[in-house]
Amino acid sequence: MRVCGIIAEYDPFHLGHLHHIRKAREQSGADYVVAVLGCAFSQRGEAMLFATHDRAKMALLSGADLVLGMPVSFSCAQANRFAAGGVGILNSLGVVSHLSFGCEPSGIPYLQPTADLLHRPSPLFTARLKKALSAGHSFAKAQGMALAACLPEAPQEVFSLPNFILGISYLLAIRRLDSVIKPLPVPRQGDYHAQGQEALPSATSVRAALRQGAWPGVAASVSEQVMAVIRDAAEKGRLHFPHALDSLLIGQLLQKRLSPSPEHSEGLDQRILGMAGRASSREELLGLVCTRRYTRARVNRALSHALLGLRLFPASPPHARLLGFKSSAVPLLKAIKTGGFPLIDRPGKSPDPLLVEDMRAEEIWALGAGKPAASAWQYPLIVMDE
Repeated sequence: MRVCGIIAEYDPFHLGHLHHIRKAREQSGADYVVAVLGCAFSQRGEAMLFATHDRAKMALLSGADLVLGMPVSFSCAQANRFAAGGVGILNSLGVVSHLSFGCEPSGIPYLQPTADLLHRPSPLFTARLKKALSAGHSFAKAQGMALAACLPEAPQEVFSLPNFILGISYLLAIRRLDSVIKPLPVPRQGDYHAQGQEALPSATSVRAALRQGAWPGVAASVSEQVMAVIRDAAEKGRLHFPHALDSLLIGQLLQKRLSPSPEHSEGLDQRILGMAGRASSREELLGLVCTRRYTRARVNRALSHALLGLRLFPASPPHARLLGFKSSAVPLLKAIKTGGFPLIDRPGKSPDPLLVEDMRAEEIWALGAGKPAASAWQYPLIVMDE
């Protein structure tokens, strides 16, 4: 049995994702494709626009055979922890042979050399990293500068490209776990942050078009099946727009209590609390808190961790939520069950404190979408016939 894993958000699933999932199946020769999705809050630190189960349905309609949910303390996290969550789940399934991920074409030749250098840092790398950090740069920026000094033959911008950074994190996570999973990078077409129309769009551009009510642009960027899910979510109010939870966030911060979080180190927690009384929205607070050291993505994640009250940050996921599967994937599920890794389809019956946090994040997401918190528990397991 060949099984290809993909770690994603699909917020929403667009034509670029469709291209990737087809290439992943083709290159791996997979019998099954397993997608591990970040749940209610994203790696960029914001609430997802679409509900977790709507995104799972998009994936199943578009080529995935099994869709699992990553705990929120891994999905709303910096690249290395996001990768640890996704790769950790795929490795624990005991059946995954390949991991496919998109990467900017210019970065693909330098994935392995960069991972090797980060796994065993050279004296030059260590010295340049310390110098950049002492100059006040964020860790990500300092690491990129140190890598550029050690790998001068690589295009210098490659070390700051988002998919390249995630790809490196996946390679390192596979190595740390001593996993047999084989990485399969697929050249990514289009710009991750692009706002305009492209042959293969970015999720950023699709979300922007949807928020602006530019339905022709949305329809041109997704398949007909996914468009049906998007229209249903919009018509029935299952969308979480930016700023929906701003008042709840500011109110939480004014209580002067922050839960322990990897994002709250280096004095960021005190800076957030010190600025909270001067802001009336998340965007205003970001403007007050962000510096060269405290990047927007990091502060955004720190704010979401505070909003959600996250306290549990295990090194690897002890379980995954079972969001949906195709009926043809039953043999895959049986093989996973043999390995013993928990796939939880009824969260209400589990006392696991990590799952409690995960479902609380879903409840808060629902509030931001204008739904009662209880609606987070009303999504059934998706079982899709071919």
